[in-house]
Amino acid sequence: MNQLDKTIPANPEAEEAVLGSLLIDPDAVIKIASFLEVDDFYREKNGWVYQAILDLHEKREPADFVTLVDELERRNILHEVGGAAYITALVNSVPSAVYVEHYAHIVERAAVLRRLISAAGQIPSLAYEEAEDVDEVVGRAEQLIFNVSERRVRRDLIPV
Repeated sequence: MNQLDKTIPANPEAEEAVLGSLLIDPDAVIKIASFLEVDDFYREKNGWVYQAILDLHEKREPADFVTLVDELERRNILHEVGGAAYITALVNSVPSAVYVEHYAHIVERAAVLRRLISAAGQIPSLAYEEAEDVDEVVGRAEQLIFNVSERRVRRDLIPV
């Protein structure tokens, strides 16, 4: 299989399982908020839903079907995410929130791979800029790769 024939790393089912888990067990957000970010979601609408859930949690409001639909409605994006029917489908997509961390790590892994592909795609254009100093080009390429791994390293650090 040619590398160009491969699809972009994403797992919409895992994204939906994360969101469904958070709606089933609003306290599950505590398990994943430290490493899963809004921009880790490939489907933009899922990122919007996750942000709304995080914001509800931050305000100490329950993140359940009713409050989430209300929050999305107030943001004028309920229709764009698929309406109340989509939120219902999220709740019905998982039987339990037990595996929320596992689902979240699947989403995170796909996001890291997408960032790596993006960085790798930028490196050739840096190399073709012959007018620049080669050390500067190498430094910029290293920075692109470092930016991908930095978030993972930062997540693994535990504050003293």
